Amino acid sequence: MADNQRSIITRPVFILTVAIALSLCGLIFTFQKLMFPNILLESNQRFLIEITPIDPVLEITDELSNRDGDDFQNVVTPIPGVFSIGMIIAVSGTGNDGLRIRSSAGIDQNTIGLAQEGEQFKLIEGPEIKDSLVWWKIIALNDSQKTGWSVQDYMKSN
Repeated sequence: MADNQRSIITRPVFILTVAIALSLCGLIFTFQKLMFPNILLESNQRFLIEITPIDPVLEITDELSNRDGDDFQNVVTPIPGVFSIGMIIAVSGTGNDGLRIRSSAGIDQNTIGLAQEGEQFKLIEGPEIKDSLVWWKIIALNDSQKTGWSVQDYMKSN
């Protein structure tokens, strides 16, 4: 059986196969350049993702008519999942394991404290994205020594 394979794969067959493969690659490249001329094959461009914190409170003004029909009332509603510096948050979703407070943003940083479920903090710096997580520097409302960086996933706005 090995003799049959040697007789099929000869030098001219191999050269012809390589020539056809290179021709097809060239044809596909030409087709791609004609169909999609703006696609760069190599680029030094990188994506820049910038998070701009906004005020976490959305003010909605609705005309709410009372019996006289001439009153306006401002309705203030927090936007779920939106955080900003100065905001008061509570630890949530840790399953009573607590939220690690770290010396700097990042899962490889030293743990310097533990925030308990329901404990309230103020956001004082951030956000920073490290290790595919959003980090905020927090300070406990009842203990100014309890401060550091924690993951947003376990915070909820009050």
